[in-house]
Amino acid sequence: MVDFSDVYITPEQAAERLQLTVDTVYRWLRSRKLRGSRISHKAWRISERELAAFLRKQNVSELLFEEYLAEYGWPVPEHHPVFPGTTKLVDYRVFYKGQPLWFEVKEFAADEKILNDGGGAYDPYVSIRAKIGKAAEKFRDYDGECCSLVLFNEQINLVDIASPMFVFGAMLGNVGFRVPVGLPRQDTPSPVPSVFLAGGKMVHPHLKTPQNTTISAIIALERFPLGQMEFRVLVAQKELEEGRDLPIGEFMQLLEDNRTQHERRVLRAIVYENPDAKRPFPSEIFVGPFDERYGRLGDTIGQVYTGPELAKLRKREHELELDISPFQKMLRKRSTGGAEGG
Repeated sequence: MVDFSDVYITPEQAAERLQLTVDTVYRWLRSRKLRGSRISHKAWRISERELAAFLRKQNVSELLFEEYLAEYGWPVPEHHPVFPGTTKLVDYRVFYKGQPLWFEVKEFAADEKILNDGGGAYDPYVSIRAKIGKAAEKFRDYDGECCSLVLFNEQINLVDIASPMFVFGAMLGNVGFRVPVGLPRQDTPSPVPSVFLAGGKMVHPHLKTPQNTTISAIIALERFPLGQMEFRVLVAQKELEEGRDLPIGEFMQLLEDNRTQHERRVLRAIVYENPDAKRPFPSEIFVGPFDERYGRLGDTIGQVYTGPELAKLRKREHELELDISPFQKMLRKRSTGGAEGG
């Protein structure tokens, strides 16, 4: 058996293991947050044992949350600060305009059933609701404070924290539809609005009144696959300019030529505001170039912020019709006379 104390890795290898930037690892080495050995003026080495000990203290989601804050100039957050009157220690506290913001950070484990049991029905809300329940217990004594639950997921499971429908469904109730009956017939049917039904962790199951109002927001951390999005735009733009679909050989060569760019990811946050929170999450923060925010829009829940760089890419996707399905494209061509009718 290899003794971990005899195995050393570079900061670049550590950054890959931790899913962090190399600059972050070097910053932690210099501040001694992560222990390493300097073997020259510029070179560091980190033992496997030290890295394993570091990960036992903090999980990947906490490291990524700290990296997100550092990227936008936040001071180093307090980890497990003491709060008067409780023994329940929340993961982080940071101050914004002199007011404390509390963050409980949780991540999802892999689900072995997916690999071993095959298909079947699943509940898209249950895992998220479990995290909300645990966070609510942590925040029980933090009444009147601005508290948020931070979620991260990159494991093999059926948890989707990047879709507002599933996160708000977990918060406010299963997403469903109420279809009116007995109305006069209309030539152009009105869209059927979605509604929140039963089961939400932030709604009392019997009284149907808001609960867990101490949780101001749920924040999803995501290593957003920006390179994949940019590559799709690159391919579509090339096909549009040349008036043809790229054959598989050319496509694969283009992918190989842009491999590094294709694999690029950016760390971003998606904020889901609790519409019934006692202390709303500040609207001026967590608004990076690729961040998103969803909250109350009049009588509905909708998108209230899109980062400018993400909005620019999505606009280009729309112009290239990358945001619609092949079936919708076919219908559009037929409606505009671009294809012969059957």
